Amino acid sequence: MSENFETMLSMSFPPAAFYLHAAPILALLIGGLIALIAGVFRGNPDRPNMLAYQIGFVSCFPSVIVPLILLAAPGSFGANTAQPPAWLGSGFLADQISQFTFLIVGLGTMFTLFMAEISNAGRQLLRPELVCLLLFASAGIMILASSGEFMTFFTGLELMSVSLYVLVGYQRQDTRGLEAAVKYFLMGATASAIILMGMALIYLNIGSLRWSDLPALNISLNNPFGVIGLLMFLIGLSFKLGVAPFHTWGPDVYQGAHSTLTGYMSTLVKVGIVMVLLRVLGNGFAGADGGPWVAKVFWVLATLSILVGSVFGLVHNSIKRMLAYSSIANAGYFCLAFATLALAPKSAEARQAVLAYTAIYTILNLGAFAILAWLEDSSREDLLKEELAGLGKKAPFAAVCLTIFILGLAGIPPAAGFFGKFMLINSAVSVGLVGLAVVMVVLSCISLFYYLSLLVEIWLKPATRSSVNPQDNEDARDVRVLVGIVAFASLLVGLVGPRWVASINPTFAREIPVQSNEPKTGDSRSENLSPAVGAVNPH
Repeated sequence: MSENFETMLSMSFPPAAFYLHAAPILALLIGGLIALIAGVFRGNPDRPNMLAYQIGFVSCFPSVIVPLILLAAPGSFGANTAQPPAWLGSGFLADQISQFTFLIVGLGTMFTLFMAEISNAGRQLLRPELVCLLLFASAGIMILASSGEFMTFFTGLELMSVSLYVLVGYQRQDTRGLEAAVKYFLMGATASAIILMGMALIYLNIGSLRWSDLPALNISLNNPFGVIGLLMFLIGLSFKLGVAPFHTWGPDVYQGAHSTLTGYMSTLVKVGIVMVLLRVLGNGFAGADGGPWVAKVFWVLATLSILVGSVFGLVHNSIKRMLAYSSIANAGYFCLAFATLALAPKSAEARQAVLAYTAIYTILNLGAFAILAWLEDSSREDLLKEELAGLGKKAPFAAVCLTIFILGLAGIPPAAGFFGKFMLINSAVSVGLVGLAVVMVVLSCISLFYYLSLLVEIWLKPATRSSVNPQDNEDARDVRVLVGIVAFASLLVGLVGPRWVASINPTFAREIPVQSNEPKTGDSRSENLSPAVGAVNPH
């Protein structure tokens, strides 16, 4: 009786190692609830709530500390570098990809909260409900990145999406923000419905919800429902990633939201979606034509994204809209890596390139929007390109840092963006996608025009009456320190190269079967699956 009770208990509650690996997610969820409750009993709704800010900031610490401990000692705490574990029926994958994502999301959330606290415009948004929504969105992103099956994935997706819908329209007095929130909600809800239908069709074909069983999905004309299900799933994720032609919500949402929140949405949201696609494509599909067919889909998406992001960015003067189209163009580079993974699912080079470019893109975009929020404090929101004229003489430090971020987004050395794009192109060439790599490079040259036009305004144009004039106060000094750290990190990665990525083990986690004294019966879900793609070990 006691043995049966212990077996039932072990099946109902995961071991202690699970709570250590999942501590970042649990801390964000609990911290968000405490911040919201604290705002009810303490705080003025018309003034920034520093208690909620402090609770939110402290809640992000496990997202930084725990991944550093686990990445530094991968053989400890129940994790095996050769085959990391998973729990909750593959709902939580405890591998280095998860911990790497937790670290990025934790640092990015702390950066966003800190920018909101030290900028005048951001401080007006610092309310308990904003802190709660921000922490919940970050927890949803972490759930996305660590999910090993469809149900956990969709839970994280909706937790992230619903929080973001409210954050976009948080400035209720701004009609553009409300309009952007409505557009984002309608497009996001449509994308979620498409994803849900695709999940149902995939389940109909393979009878499983786990990523590790996706190799059983036959992608061929003989199985049209499987093809349609996977296509709907990829289209829905493309909406969330902002890939052309599913990008139409992006520029309006970027322009309508506050710059501090826009930097968060343009980076960390993409991190969760990218990690899901990394896991899905890294498992491969059945059939000889499965990989090439999926690669062609991403071939088209990558080309359209680079083309749309490069061309449409030329016709806008709003810096936010220019950065929005830059984000669309950079999403095309992620599609280049996804096409590579579709052809070579086990390519460690492609997986490491995705991780490197994810970290580099996050650094560059967060830094660019932080400077934009700083400049908006002394002028107005939604700055135009012409308002940067003379910035090099008025505020040399801000001009130098913004130049570093712009060069990085354009892929020009010595900024970090060059090595990120180089790794993606190199991984594509290694599997024979030479044509796609050439197209990417040629189309990217178009985007150099609007990147360099910003530098012309900053350094070569004289200041005018409408030019921004950044304030020099205590808050500005804090912003300079924060932005300087990000700019230094960008240059450091650009000068030495992202060698740190080579130490990351791209092997996906697998579920640890529950030990029992009873005879085990065959599990149809785990048969004929290789442990290298995250299958359950039947032994």
